This record gives sequence, C-alpha cells and structure tokens, in this order.
Amino acid sequence: MLVPLLAGVACFCACSRLPQPPAIATDTLDPAVARLVESALREVRTAPRSGAAWGKLASVLMHYDFQKEARFSFEQAEGLSPQDPRWPYLYGLLLMPNQADAATEKLRRAVELCNDQFDTPRSRLAQWLAERGHAQEAERHFDILLRLIPNHPVALLGLARLRQSSGRPADGARLLSASLSDPHTAKSAHALLASIEQSLGDTTAAEAAARRAAELPADAPWPDPYWTEATAYRVGKKALIEDAAALMDQGRLNEALHLLTRLTREYADDDEGWYLMGWALNQQRQSAQAERVLREHLRRSPQSPKGHAQLAVALLGQQRYEEATEVLEAGVKLKPTWREFHSNLGYACVQLGRRDEAIRHYRDALACDPNYAPTLTALAELGRRTEDAKTQ
Repeated sequence: MLVPLLAGVACFCACSRLPQPPAIATDTLDPAVARLVESALREVRTAPRSGAAWGKLASVLMHYDFQKEARFSFEQAEGLSPQDPRWPYLYGLLLMPNQADAATEKLRRAVELCNDQFDTPRSRLAQWLAERGHAQEAERHFDILLRLIPNHPVALLGLARLRQSSGRPADGARLLSASLSDPHTAKSAHALLASIEQSLGDTTAAEAAARRAAELPADAPWPDPYWTEATAYRVGKKALIEDAAALMDQGRLNEALHLLTRLTREYADDDEGWYLMGWALNQQRQSAQAERVLREHLRRSPQSPKGHAQLAVALLGQQRYEEATEVLEAGVKLKPTWREFHSNLGYACVQLGRRDEAIRHYRDALACDPNYAPTLTALAELGRRTEDAKTQ
C-alpha cells in the first residue's frame, strides 16, 4: 500500500503546483473587453500547462490596465514554452515603458530564439538599443539586418541616425536613399535628412526635406507578425478609437471611416467617435456629412472646443460663413488661445467683406501663434488688397 500512497501524494503535490490564473474583476470593463478577458481566463483554467493559453491571456491583458497580471502570465508562458520567441518578445514590449533593462534582455532572448525567421525582433531590438545609447550593439544588429535583407529601410534609417549622432552626417545622408521612398520610413527619413542637411550647411536642401516630411503621412508600421497576432486582442471602444486615429494619421481615411461608423454604431453615446468621424469627413471635404456628425458630437458634448472648431470647418466648406462665424465665436469663448478659431474667423470675415474684423482676427491668431505661415500670408494679402482699394 505504500507505493500507491506515495504516488497519490506525488500526484496531489504536482496538481497543487499548477499555476492559477490571476483574479481579474471584469464587471466594470467595456463589455467587449470583459468577454475577451473571461474567455482567455477560461482557456487557462482548462489547460493550465499550456504556454499558448498563458501567452494568449498575457497578450489580452497587456492591452488593458492589468500590467502586473500580464507580466505574471508572460512568465508562465515563457516557462511552459521556453523555445517560443513570441512570449519574450511581447513581454519585452510590455516592459519597455518602465523596465528598460529587463525589456532589453527579453528582446535579446526573442532574437536568439527567433533565429531570424523574420526580421522584426532584431529590428525592434536594434532601434531600442540605439535609442538607449547602445550604439555599438545597435549597429551590429542593423548590419545583420542588411546582410539578411539588402537595403532594409529600417536598418538604413537606424544606421543613418547613428552616423549623424557620431558626427558623420554626410555618411548618414548617403545611407538614407532607400528609406526616403519606403512608406514605413519615408517621413522619418526626410525629417532626418532635413536635420543632416542643416548640419552640413545646405539650408535649401534642409528646407526642401523638411517640407516633404511635413507633407508625408505618418510612417506605416513595419510588418510585425507577433504584434499583429497580439493586437487581435485589442477590442472595444478604446481600440476602435486608437486604430481609427492611427489610420487618419497615415491618410487612410476610408479605412478610418469604416471603423468610426462601427464605433458610433456600437458606442452611440460616446462623443469621441462622432468627433473623429466629423474630422475625417472634413478631411475628405464631405462638409454636409461632417456637419451632421459634428452636431451630434456637440449635442453630447456641448462644451467641446475641438467640436466647435471642426463644425466651423464644415460650415466654411459649405460657404455658410455667417453660421461659421457664430460657431467660431462660441469656440473662442471656450478656448481663447486657439489660433485656429481666430484664423478661421479672419477667413470667414474676409468672405463676408468685413475686412477690418478680419484683420483683427488674423492679428489675434498671430498673438496665439506668431510663426504660423498661413496666417502671416493671409494677413499680408489682406493688407495688400486694402492698399489696392485705397489707391483706386
């Protein structure tokens, strides 16, 4: 009887050592987030020795306000699946804001495990090291990326930054050619080129590069299979808002509007979705549709300065200058230091033939932002027209 008894004790001890999922209160969460968290917790309870189940739970929790619980879950995932590079990689991303050294070690481990099956972990590590001043190690990783993928735009951009910071701007400029035309790096590469040309004393080239950087949309994220997999667990209102805003930054307005339509349908009481939709419609010059959406935003948030600003843009786009003036004046009362209100008031008054008022508003705009070129140009043009009228 002794052997079966010992076997039973061993079995009991082994079962008692099974890691238990963290306690997560979901009753106050966005319903979509609560459903996802509860589903991930059930998977861990069903398969507590599964690294994939723990990794999924960690990937879910890292997107919300459960950082401690996400760290615990990543540790379980790593322990149960020690050869899977996903978990140290995502864990490293989680640690970046507050535990930089630990994040670095996780990213190094991910690169080691990944064995360059794809380039993202090494690219992320190299950029992270460069940002933290570890130039020599960062350069080594950038060089490896270029051996794996010739003209890798992220690696070339990273090396160009290192060259500039080490006092070799001309070498940096020569490295930028592939990065200047790639949608993942073009904006950053032009901004860097502007800085390099300025340091080399070529003001004309610097200004041209800076103008191009300002015109370009935000750099598209570099393909990242692990992060893409993890972002599938970003759900609910906050995720929709963040994703729509990111698409708008990249100039992908139709895709943003698709998400915003869903947002205003699923979270109709949230004022931010209505505002973002109005902003996107204004960007597409769909002024009438923008007006309708922005009035809904202001119905829900009547003291919103940004709502007044965008509604005025929609009215100006329909040449309803008097109504726009009323909205802008209300906006000035809410935010008297916003240059946009004063500048657009100046424009509306010009269209209404009220030149003296327009001049006053443009001057108020310059008091808020003395270097804003469009206001300077508009005021100069209005002054020229006034002088021309006097001489006639």
